[in-house]
Amino acid sequence: MSNQSGFTLFELMIAIIVIAILTAIGVPAYQGYVKKAALTDMLQTMTTYKTAVEICAVEQGSLANCSNGNNGVPASRTSNYVTSITVNNGVITLVGTSALAGLTTTLTPTINATHGNLDWNRVCTTSPVDASLTSACEDIFKF
Repeated sequence: MSNQSGFTLFELMIAIIVIAILTAIGVPAYQGYVKKAALTDMLQTMTTYKTAVEICAVEQGSLANCSNGNNGVPASRTSNYVTSITVNNGVITLVGTSALAGLTTTLTPTINATHGNLDWNRVCTTSPVDASLTSACEDIFKF
C-alpha cells in the first residue's frame, strides 16, 4: 500500500468552517467602518455650508436669506456619499447615497442672542429605519 499525501476531507472541511466564521465576524465590522468613513465624508462636505450659514447670519442679522447660492452660501454639490445638499433659510439638509442610502441629516440653526452665535440642532433619519446608521450619524454629527 502506498502512502497518500495531502489533506483529508475532514481537514478541508475544518479549514472552510474556520474561514466562514472569520468572514461572518469580519464583514459586519468592515461595513461599520465603511459607514463611519462615509459619515465623516458627509460631515466634511457639510462643514463648508455650516460655516457659510454662520457667516451669512452674522452679516445679514438673520437666517432669512441664507440659502444655496445666496449671501456666500455655496450652491448645492454632491460627494461620494452625499447625493444632495440643500440650504434653505439656514437649514442644511444632506441626503446620503451609496453606504448612506436612505439617510437624511438636517441641521437647523437658531440665533442665540445672548452669546451672538448660532446653536445647531441635528436630526438624523433613515428610511427604511436603520438604528445603527442613525446612531452612528448622531455620534458623528455632534453640535
